[in-house]
Amino acid sequence: MDSLTVNKKVLAVWLFVLLAIMTCSTKTNNLKMDPAEFFQRGEEAFNKKRYEKAIDNFNMVILNSPGGELADDAQYYLGECYFKKKEYLLAVSEYQQLTERYSYSPLAEKAYYQVALSYFEQSPKYPLEQQSSLRALQAFQDFIDSYPISDLRLSAEQKITEIRNKLARKVFESGKLYRKLEQFESAILYLDKMLEEFYDTDWAVFAHLEKAHCYIRMRQFDQYQEMLKLVKKYDSNDQINAYLYRLNKIYERELRKIAREEKRKQRR
Repeated sequence: MDSLTVNKKVLAVWLFVLLAIMTCSTKTNNLKMDPAEFFQRGEEAFNKKRYEKAIDNFNMVILNSPGGELADDAQYYLGECYFKKKEYLLAVSEYQQLTERYSYSPLAEKAYYQVALSYFEQSPKYPLEQQSSLRALQAFQDFIDSYPISDLRLSAEQKITEIRNKLARKVFESGKLYRKLEQFESAILYLDKMLEEFYDTDWAVFAHLEKAHCYIRMRQFDQYQEMLKLVKKYDSNDQINAYLYRLNKIYERELRKIAREEKRKQRR
């Protein structure tokens, strides 16, 4: 083996040793850093949207001082980092750690709200599976129960209304589909279910209108008139008026069909 090859190997070994010493030194210095320095670095990274770096620094705050005065702030920031990254289940986990480990913290209330909001952000459009919507609904209700005078209560209530409207529409559209398929009794079953569970949503009036449509086609005109009376209890708008206009046309057409059928019977 020539001397040049030996020198290269020796140089490589020394570089490896030097790198290892520098790495160990960096880690040692990091461990010795004050939690406030980690927190400051975390905040700076968070504000620059460098969330992975922020997560590393906030974790170091908690690792070095789990009971310190910055621990709950760092824990909340961890939830915020994952929330900003749209990794909502991880955000839920971090927020919940704050509410459980630092329940005394003034940030616990907001973290409780953020748990519900994280589930809400996962909620898909109404035709899809609504498990996240149901979790969000329960979480917002739990938040209101736990913090009844919170400044965030109104926002939570608005989110509950939004979720309930989405869940109501899912059931409503099923009823409407059965009506289009002319399976009127099945349609009414779904619409009744919607009215029972989501009577206070925006879709309640349209459920009554869809039922009215079914009753016309089933030629149960007394029930149709009852539905119209219920619809009058709601505030009118252009959409409802247009729906009522169509129903009246369908009703008149059905009456004409009945008249023609009666004439055919008389001819026989």
